[in-house]
This record gives sequence, structure tokens and C-alpha cells, in this order.
Amino acid sequence: MHRTVTMLAVLLAALLVGAPAAAADNGLTVLVAPPASNGQMRLQVEVTDPTLQQELRSSGASPDRFRVAVDQAGAQVKAVARMADSPKERRYTVLAFDQSKSFSTYWPQAFELAEAYADELGARSRNHTVAVMTFGKSKSTHCEETTAAGLRTCLARVEARGTDQLVTRLKFYIQQAVREAARELPLQRGGSREVIVFTDAGEESAALKVKDLAREARERGVRIHVVVFSGQSAGKGIAQRLDEMSQLAEGSGGRYIQEGDVDARQAVTGLVGALEHLYWLDVAFCGVKPGQTSDRLSVEALVGQTPTAWSDPISFRQRAEGPVTAACPGTVVMGPSQAQSGTSARPGTSGSANPPGATPGTGSPTQPGTAAGSPGTATQPGGTPGTPGTATQPGGGPGAPGMAGSPGAPGADAASSGLPWWLIALLFALGLLLLIALIVLLARRRPEQTAAPVEKPSPPVAAQPAAPPPAAEPPPAQPEPSPAAPAVWKDPFATLPETRLVVSKGPPGLEPFYRVHKSTFTIGARQGEMDLTVNLPQLSGHHATVQLFKAGNVFVKDEHSTNGTFVDGRRLNPGERVQVLPGQIIRLSQHLELKLVQPGLQPAEPSAQVPIAAAPPTAPAAAAPSSEAPRTKARTIYAPARGDDE
Repeated sequence: MHRTVTMLAVLLAALLVGAPAAAADNGLTVLVAPPASNGQMRLQVEVTDPTLQQELRSSGASPDRFRVAVDQAGAQVKAVARMADSPKERRYTVLAFDQSKSFSTYWPQAFELAEAYADELGARSRNHTVAVMTFGKSKSTHCEETTAAGLRTCLARVEARGTDQLVTRLKFYIQQAVREAARELPLQRGGSREVIVFTDAGEESAALKVKDLAREARERGVRIHVVVFSGQSAGKGIAQRLDEMSQLAEGSGGRYIQEGDVDARQAVTGLVGALEHLYWLDVAFCGVKPGQTSDRLSVEALVGQTPTAWSDPISFRQRAEGPVTAACPGTVVMGPSQAQSGTSARPGTSGSANPPGATPGTGSPTQPGTAAGSPGTATQPGGTPGTPGTATQPGGGPGAPGMAGSPGAPGADAASSGLPWWLIALLFALGLLLLIALIVLLARRRPEQTAAPVEKPSPPVAAQPAAPPPAAEPPPAQPEPSPAAPAVWKDPFATLPETRLVVSKGPPGLEPFYRVHKSTFTIGARQGEMDLTVNLPQLSGHHATVQLFKAGNVFVKDEHSTNGTFVDGRRLNPGERVQVLPGQIIRLSQHLELKLVQPGLQPAEPSAQVPIAAAPPTAPAAAAPSSEAPRTKARTIYAPARGDDE
């Protein structure tokens, strides 16, 4: 109860502090962020703020309307183009349907939404190709249509096929659909690529990581929309699978649409109109640190120098090559976005004054002989006003001209942006819950205080039966460790047991053995990402995973490798996971074999100096020394396995 009250209080305080920042929508989403090359990158962003959409359509999009903030470098927007303004820009969409049997209940509803999408497509879209896929025993592409009528005919034909698969490899097939969309319309040709998945998020393998799949989709320029039907879903793990689908959609810049929570028809048909608000931004980097391979960026939409909309930060692959490592000019903002934190811009970045002869800044116009104050750019109401400028030194020239903004302006929309009604209602509800929790807590304390004296006599009664045995044996002081001995058995494997992969066959340069030092030990050819990296052409990037549990159980899982994983000569199916016993051989290719050895868990061999017949008399004494306890328990941990709980 104390913890509940504390959490409510912390949540209420956080909402009160961050209320102004939470009241506004970000307004921008980064859809495409390919790896940087020669200091250049072409970003694709979606404008989701209605006011900004109208402004850009009426006045046009220019480079000074956008700014790219990079965590560890600088960036300049060189050019901006609206995708819909170019007749050469194509659109490629994949409608993918989960064909597993658990989805049969929602099969007709999914096709109703797809037909509504086709109707909207015929009403407004142009130069648009739509492919229809099903995810069953395998991925099947049934048609590619460029007209709404042809798409409706194809959808009717696919709907008649129905669902006939017990399970489907959903994430794996989504990855295949992403790659097919990128292959049909490469990123170099511009345009847009998207995959719309209709599913119930049923039983799914954990082989593919959602974060990796979302990053690959963003780099290839493909966003993933997930339409989930979960009205009758139940069972273990359904909440986690729904969260994974949400993370997959949002991580790739797409939409997560859960039927029943939102108007699914309106959300699906709205995906067609959203293509009208995509923009390309040509970005040039500077000030990149030598050797840097990754970074994070966000995009801001500006009015003057004040951010009015911004995107969430995303990661991208950076390349420190050529002129990008040179220092940025003084007009380029370095570091992450300041708009998202609700704080004023740093001195020298937005509206700072320049001394005579210095590089012109980005502040407001100055009068001869004076320097303008720094306009505050705080996003919270009542942002700090700019510091008034000081007079120039005697004999100095006039202040350097700025570019935009008025001196001393408060934060954007500070005067007019109040708390929205829904946030006020939420704060009121949380305060009421906090008050009720405090009342319940105080009411519970009184019965506990009155009941406390009643419970005190019971401990002495329970303790007295246990007291006579120690009193009966006062002379020997040694028996006291024997009652304490069971404490050693509470957690005999406080850390992971010693487990080694001994190289029985491998290329030159490998160590004699590798210790499995963590619960999930990855093996493959991908440099810098695997726990054991072996540079062999026969190995996949992430070939296999060894799982070690505290009880000593060891499992190996094939991560859909190209050439397979073998345990004592038997090949595992893609994604299959089996238990490996000490002494068994894990073969990952013709040139790499690893033997599982667990020295601390092997059954002890009988000593040649102690006869076997003498073992029964020593059995009672064997229970006393605690040093033999872990070895005795290790003989039974392999039969049967206790499951996957660590």
C-alpha cells in the first residue's frame, strides 16, 4: 500500500511538472533514415500536425523551415521537397494477411478494412502499386494491382482461400515483406514503401528481435502498419505480443491500429491520405567525430527560429569520412534538440548577440551600436525572456544583423497555451486516487496496531519446541553448524555454473575453449555483436544461441542459419531449441565444432583409493560437510529438466 501511494504521488508530480510539454503533439515523424554516406543523408519525414500541414501547403517548404538536431555532430538542411509534388514518385504498398487458424474469426473483418482501403485508393491516389500477401506455411504474393477495381478482385479471390495454418512465423514473414517492398521500389528511386499487416498477434517465435526488424525497415525506407484484432484473444503472453506489434509499428514510423480501441476503418483509409504529407530532406553533416559509427537525430519544424513541431529522436548509422569531420560553421547548431526538453536554447545558438566583426548569428535584427537580446525559446508557458543586449564598445561597429525573431520574445505560444481539459481531468482523478489511498492506508494502520499485541505471544510458543534439542546437547558445540547447513542449500547456484565450449574443431586463431559467461550466449560471424564471433563464410551473422540456466541446464537454438546447427550429428530445424548435455558436440559448420563441458556439474568419479564397498558406512557422515553438497545435487539436475525459468 505504501508503494502504491508513493507511485501515485510521483506520477502526479511528474504530470504537474511536464504538463505544458505533454499538451502538444510532436507533429513530425521520421520515416526513412538510411546510413549516412559521404556526409550526406536523405531523410523522409511525415508531417502529422494539421496546422503545419496547411502552412507548408500554402507557403511552401524551404530549408529554413526545418532543422536537424544531431546528438554528437552538426547538420544542415540543404533542400526540402514534398513527395506528392513530383509525378515520378511512386508508392508501393503490401497488404499482408495472417493466415493462421486463430485469425479465422477476424478474417472477414480484415478484408472489409482492406476493401475500404481500396475504395479510398481509387478516390485519390495515383501512381500506386498494391501487392496482396498471405502469411501461412510460407509467404505468398497473390497479385500486384495498380487500380482499385483490380485490387478488389484480387482481395475477393484471396479471402475465399480462408485460413488453414495452425501457426505462422509472423515477424519472419513481415521481414520478408519489408525486403520485397524495398526490392520492388528501391530507396534510391524515392517514393514511399509500406507494409500493412492484418493479424491477431497469435503464437509467435522469439527468434527475431522487434528492435532489429524496425531498424532494418527504417533503413530500407519501409514503414510497417499493424492492424491488430484482439477482442477474443487470451492465453499466456498475449499482452507481450501486442506490445511487440506496437513497438514494431512505431519503431518503423508506422501506425499501430488495434480494432476496438480506435475507429479501424477511418485509421486504415487515412493511411492513403497520409502519403500527401511526406517530405524529403537533404541533410549534410559536419563536426562528426573520427571513428564514429552511430548517432541519433531529430527533426524540428521552425517558425523563425522557434520550434513548433519536432520528431522523436531516432538512431542511424553514421560514417566519419571525408569533410564531415571538419568543424561546423558558427551558424550550425550542435547537439541534441532543445525543444523537446522545454528549456531555452543555449547561448549562441538561437538569438545570441554577436560582437562587431563576428559571424552573423541567428537572432533578431539589431540597431547600429547595440546588440539584440536573446529571444527565449522555451516551450513551457512563461518562457524566460531574452537578456537585453548591451551597448557596443567605444569605436565599435554596429551589431551584426540577425535573420529572424523579435528580441526578448517569450516561448512559443506561451501566453495562449493553457492546460487542456483532458489533462486537468487526469490530474484531478489522480489527486482523488491519492487521497483515497491515504485514507485506506490510515484506516489499515489502526487494526494493525491493535492486532500487534495479540500476535506477540505466539512467537514464544512456536519457539519453545525448537529450544529443547539445543539444550539437550550442551556439551558438544559442533552440532550447531548442522542446523545451519541447510542455509547453504537455499541457492547452490548463486551465479551461473562453470560452462565451457571447448573447440574440438575450428579455424586457426581460436582459443582452446570459451566460457559461457551469461545466460544468453550468441554465436555468429557478425563482428561486434556476437559473444563469440568466428569469421567463417559458412556461418550466418547470428548463427546460434546458447542458453544457460542457473540450474545448469544448457540449450542451443538455431537462429534460422543458412547451413544449420547440429547436435551430435542431428540437424536442428530453423528456430528449433534443444537441450545439450555435457560431452555432446555442437557443430555449426564443417569447420567449427564445439564440445559442451561443465566441470563443476559433472558427476564425481569414484576414487580408486576408496573401495566401493566402504561407501555405505560413510553415507551418514557425507551429509555433514557442506563442501560436498553442491556436487551431490549436481548428479540429478539433468533428469528431468526444470524448464526455462532462470
